This record gives sequence, structure tokens and C-alpha cells, in this order.
Amino acid sequence: MKRMLFCGFLLVSLGIQAQEDAVSRAMHDEMQRSVQKLQLEQLDKPYFISYRVVDNESKEVEATLGSVLSSSESHTRFLTVNVRVGDYSLDNSNFFSLPFGGTGVAVQMFAGTMQLPLDDNYNELRRQIWLATDGAYKKALEDLAGKRAALENKNRSDNIPDFSKATPVSITDVTPRADVDLPKATELVRKTSAAFRQMPSIQTSHVQFSADNRLERYLNSEGSTFTRMTPRVSLRITASTQATDGMPLRDFISAFGYAVTDLPSESDLLAQIHEMGERINQLQAAPVEDRYNGPVLFEGQAAAEVFARRFAELLPAQPNVISSNPQMLQAMRVQSNGLLNKLGARVLPDFLNVVDDPTATRERDNLLFGGYKVDEEGVPAKPTPVVQHGILKTVLTSRAPVRGVLESTGNLREHGVAPSNLFVDSDKTSTPEELKKQLVESAKSRGNKYGIVIRKLSGKSATLAYRVYEDGHEELIRNADIAELNSSSFKDILAVSNQRVVYTEAAPSRNTSPFNVVAFSGGQPLVSYVVPSLLFEDVTIEKPSGEVPKPPVAGNPLLATQ
Repeated sequence: MKRMLFCGFLLVSLGIQAQEDAVSRAMHDEMQRSVQKLQLEQLDKPYFISYRVVDNESKEVEATLGSVLSSSESHTRFLTVNVRVGDYSLDNSNFFSLPFGGTGVAVQMFAGTMQLPLDDNYNELRRQIWLATDGAYKKALEDLAGKRAALENKNRSDNIPDFSKATPVSITDVTPRADVDLPKATELVRKTSAAFRQMPSIQTSHVQFSADNRLERYLNSEGSTFTRMTPRVSLRITASTQATDGMPLRDFISAFGYAVTDLPSESDLLAQIHEMGERINQLQAAPVEDRYNGPVLFEGQAAAEVFARRFAELLPAQPNVISSNPQMLQAMRVQSNGLLNKLGARVLPDFLNVVDDPTATRERDNLLFGGYKVDEEGVPAKPTPVVQHGILKTVLTSRAPVRGVLESTGNLREHGVAPSNLFVDSDKTSTPEELKKQLVESAKSRGNKYGIVIRKLSGKSATLAYRVYEDGHEELIRNADIAELNSSSFKDILAVSNQRVVYTEAAPSRNTSPFNVVAFSGGQPLVSYVVPSLLFEDVTIEKPSGEVPKPPVAGNPLLATQ
């Protein structure tokens, strides 16, 4: 009786929410049939099915020194099918086995994702969805049987359900398309990349422009649906060279927008490139810090970068993988769920708070790019207090519960669980001048003649780092590697600034599970960080170890044309 009522609710909701386009009709009609008829002999019926179709229209152009390296336009369409058998407490998820079959759908599909034809042919789309659903269902049955067998000889230390329940929603989240004139974008990339012709000390440089318009349609058997249009325009400029000792020197400029008009103007970009060239020239002549132990001030962009890469990337959590094959499990093992074991513990000073807020769109005059109304599982977005007065209150999750967090925080995004917009605020702040003074005084108490301030990072190295002396003057240093700085180091932050920087970059690539059933299209999701400058009590700075290639034997040929 309950099953009949469930199916009746689903059919009514699907009929009401069905859209007129062929893709949506095919999704709804095949969902209706799958809920009613998908069952193999006397085996488990699916208790949950979801379809997600992503159309992505992309334009991209890349150039160096005024010459176009590549230019492309593409349109792709991917289907993600998630079929769960069993029940919410124990199902087929998080069990590792090889891809099912060897031909047909198996060749096209892994982890529930396959490419769909672009033609809006209802019959063909529905046929493809049918095949994908059938394959995913059979794979789910195999995985559930394998998972039950693997657990027979094991005791589960935590009685955690495999899937959390969610209230059905119907959400439309449509941002106007980003209209991009590719010839104009190409001309912009040509002109800005040509600026490096006047910088013969730069060995390599690239300017890359990309624009995506991504249309997502989602539907699940619980009755949730969403339609989302997400435009993204981005520009990335990179430059690199070597110091006289061969050590690499790099710098970059990045900008994001929902439309081309959100990007810096051509004149602004040329000015930024000129400044970057001057910085790299200065770095070539800068000294190297052999080793420094003491307080370090991360200012502006560097504060957001160090918070993103040494702390925020540990916030996502997903269940551990189960497998009957220890060798295979070891080969597939991913990083442990970073901060999960710190729930309820102090991870920051008691004056700091962190909130993940996908509902935010702006911070003062700055656009934020990590927001959304609903995540990839149909869970509505909401602010999540992650750290309160230094205490870790939760990690970020999907509908796959983890120990201590049994409900989704609404953070399943493209490529897995990830932050959205992360805000760091403080109950106690200092002015930039006070921070710098505290840096120097703390360094002096450690017996150092200077403190170090970092203003930009590149991986684990500082792109821009300076020695700051007691009289206030600064000395640029290069190739400063940041060692022994981990999530535990954030407990020892001494002070933060009263001003916060807004910085956006791609979400951490750290994947907590190989079973993310999302279609990879349109690039990695973005995370916007709103972070004050951070003064750490104790950080180790050292020069890079290992061998480095020698600089080119002959000089840059552009020097001969100057």
C-alpha cells in the first residue's frame, strides 16, 4: 500500500513539473516507467533513482605572445544516472568493483555517467536513458550483493545509514546566459598576450579565455526536480621564467564573471600584466631565504589561498569505501576525511568563526561565484556554521552520512563534496599596521631580525614574500617554500586583520570518494573565500630542495629585436 501511495505521489508530481522540451519529457517519462517496472526477477527493486542531464556550451581561446594557440567551440550533453537498491540504511553505494560488462553501455558509462546525443529527439533520448538506467540497476544489484558479502565477516564500528532522506523540492535557478563573441574574445586574448613581447625576461606566457553556459536538469524518484542555468566566464594569465640559479619563478592573474562585462577591461588587464612583469624581474634579483622559523603574516590574497589549501580542503567528508579486495581497496584509497575526527574540537582560535554560505551572491562590491540554490542531489542551499568560536561544529557533506553528520549540508557539487562561499570572520581584529607591528615584535622575541609577510602563493611556494624589518622597510625574497604548515597550525593564529579579501579559485580537487555520480562538464566548481589577513605564530620557510634545470644557454631571441 505504501508503495502504491509513493508511486501515485511521484506520478502526480512528475506530471505537474514536466517541461515541454524533449530532454525533460524523456527524463520524466522514463523515470515514471522505471519506478513502476524496474525489477529483475525476485531481486530488490530500486528504492531511489535520479537522473541529471547537463548541457554545456563552451567557447575557449588561448594565445601566447599575440599568437593564437587554440580556439574552440563545443556543445556536450551528459547524463548521470544514480540507482540505489536496498534501503536508506544499507544500499549499494560506496562499494568498489570494476565497471560492469565489457561492451555496449559499459564502454560508454562508468559511475553512472554517459554522453547523450545533442539532437532533441525524444525517442532516442528516452532509449539512451532506458539503457543507462538498466545498466546502472544491474550494476547496483551486483554491488549490493558484493557489499553484503564483504560485510559478513566484518563488524561495522559505526551504525551509520548509507543515504539520508530529503524533503522533495522543485527549484528553478536560471541566470541569464553569457553571450560571448568569440572573434572579440580572440582579439582580447591576442592583445593581452602580445604585451609579453615587451618582456624578454619572461620565458613562457599564456592567456586563456573560456566561457561556459551550463544547463542542468535534475529529477529523482522522491519527487525532487531542479532546472539550473549557470554561466561562467573566466580569464587566466600565466607567466614564468627562471632565476639565474635556475629556480623557477611564476605568477598569474585570474578573473571570473557571469558575463564578459564582469571581467577587467583590456586596459586594466594590460596594466596588471605590466605589474606582473615588473614583479618577476624584481624576483630574479631577489635573495633566497635559506631557512626561517617564526611568525609569518599572510596578507590579502595569500591569506585566502593558505586557508583554502591548508584548511578548507579538509572540510568535505564522505563515507569510507568498502571492498572485498584489500589490494584493490588500497589502490583506490583516497585521503582520509581530513577534519572529521576533529568534530567538537578546537581547530581555530576562539575568536574565529567560519560559515559556508551558498546563498550569498556578493561581499561588498565583489561578486561571489560559489553560490547556488540547490546542490547536485536536490538539497536546498543554506548557510552552514562550520566553526564557531574556534570549535569545529560540522564538516561538509552530501546525502551520504558520515560519523557525527547524518544529514546533508547541501554541498554535493561537480566533482564531489566541496565548499561554496566560505566566510571567515573574527570577534577580535587588528589594523594592517598593528598586524605588521605584531609580526615584527613576535619575530624579534624569537631572535629573528625580521618577520616574513606573504602576499601571494603558487602551490606550496610563496610567489610574493618579503622580509619585514623593525624600521618598517621590506625586502623581497624568492622561492620561499612553506613547510610544516597544516590544519593544526591554524589553532595558533595570533591575530587577524579588520579587512577581508575576496578571492575565488577552483574547488579543491581532493576527492573523498571514487563514486561521485555527477557529470563532469563545464569545469570544476568555483569557491569564493572571504578571509582576513592571518598572522601565524610559527611557520617554517625554506628554499626548495632538489635539482633544478639550468637556464637556457642562449638568450631570448626577442632581445635581438628590441
